[in-house]
Amino acid sequence: MIVPNPHLQHIASYTPGASPDQIKAEFGLDHVEKLASNENPRGSSAAALEAAREALSSQAHLYADGGMRLRQRLAEHHNVSIESISVHNGSDAIIHQIMRVFLLPGETALSSHGTFVSFGLAVRGVAAEPQFVPLTAGYRFDVQALVAAVTDRTKVIYIANPNNPTGTYITHDELVWLMDNVPSSTLVVLDEAYVEYARHLAPDTYPDTLSMPYQNLLCLRTFSKAYGLAALRIGYAIGHPDVVQWLIRTKLPFDPNGPGCAAAVAALDDQDFVHESVELNGKGLALLLSTLHECGYVTSSSIANFVMVDLGDAFTAAAFHKHLLLQGFIARPLAGFGLPTCVRISTGTQEQNVHLADVLRAYAAETVEAPSPSLIQ
Repeated sequence: MIVPNPHLQHIASYTPGASPDQIKAEFGLDHVEKLASNENPRGSSAAALEAAREALSSQAHLYADGGMRLRQRLAEHHNVSIESISVHNGSDAIIHQIMRVFLLPGETALSSHGTFVSFGLAVRGVAAEPQFVPLTAGYRFDVQALVAAVTDRTKVIYIANPNNPTGTYITHDELVWLMDNVPSSTLVVLDEAYVEYARHLAPDTYPDTLSMPYQNLLCLRTFSKAYGLAALRIGYAIGHPDVVQWLIRTKLPFDPNGPGCAAAVAALDDQDFVHESVELNGKGLALLLSTLHECGYVTSSSIANFVMVDLGDAFTAAAFHKHLLLQGFIARPLAGFGLPTCVRISTGTQEQNVHLADVLRAYAAETVEAPSPSLIQ
C-alpha cells in the first residue's frame, strides 16, 4: 500500500466555503449571494480582463516568462529593485514555499490563533511545528506575546496584516517594536493581502512596510482582493534580495501563469478601478458595521473587506450562519480558523449590502434582546 509521509497522514486540508450552486440545491433557493470569500464585488478591471484574453488567445501554446514583465512593473509601481520581488501563483503558494525553504523538520513557526489557516497547513506540511499565541481581547495580534514566545527553534513569524478573518491590524509602532525585538535570524512574514483597504490610514498608524530597513521582513501581497483577479492566482513577495532570491531559485518553472501575469500588469495600470473598489468597500463596511452594532452584535474593528461577528457561543454562531443561508447569503463560519463562536461576512455590492442589512435587522429583532456597546477595540 502506498502511504504518505508520516507527518502528513493526519494533516487537514483547506476547506473552501460552499458555492452558490451547492446552497441553492441544499435549501431549494432560486437566488444566492456569496459573501464568504472576501472577493471583489465589482468584478475585475476591464483592462485586466482584456489583457488576459489577449494573452490566452496569442500565448496559450507558449510557456510563461516566469513573471519577468510583471516583476519589472511591480518594481516600478513600488519603487523597489526587481531583485526584491518574486511573483507566484497566489500568495498561498508563497506561504507554502516559505516554509519549505526556511523551515526544517522539528523547527517552529509562530503566529496567532484566529488567523489565516494556510499558515498552519504550510508549516505542518514540512514536518515543522506551528505555534500560536492568543489574540488580544480586541481580536488583534499581540506583538508582545509573539516576542515572548520566540525560542531558538523559531525560524518564521507569520502575521496577517490586516488579519484574516478579524480585519484588525498591527500598527507601525507595534511592527517596529516587534522587528527590533526578534532575532535577525527569524524571518517575519507580513501577509498584506488586504493592504489596499488600509490606504486611508496614516503611515504612522498603518506600517509602511516597504520603506522599513529590516532584512528579515518579507511582505506578501496579492491581486485576488482589491484587484479582483482571484481566479487568476497571482501573488507576490517583496523583501530584501538576499531573502527573495531563495523564493525565486526554488519556485516551479514557468510559475506564475501567463494570462494571470498579463492581467496583473494591466490591473496595476488601472488604479482607478482599485480606488473605486476600495471606496465601494468603505461604504459597505460602514453600513454592515453600523447595522450589526445597531442590532447589538459584537464585531471586531475591521478595516478590510469583511466583518467578523462574534456570537458568543458556537450554537448561536451556527444558528446565525444557518439563518443567513436560508435568506440567500453565504457567510463563512470560522470554526476552521479556531474561532467557533464567530462568522465572517464579506462586503458586497451596494444592493447586496442593503439587502443584508435588512436581513440582519429582522433576525436581530427576533433573537437579540437589547443592543449594547458592541465594537471591540
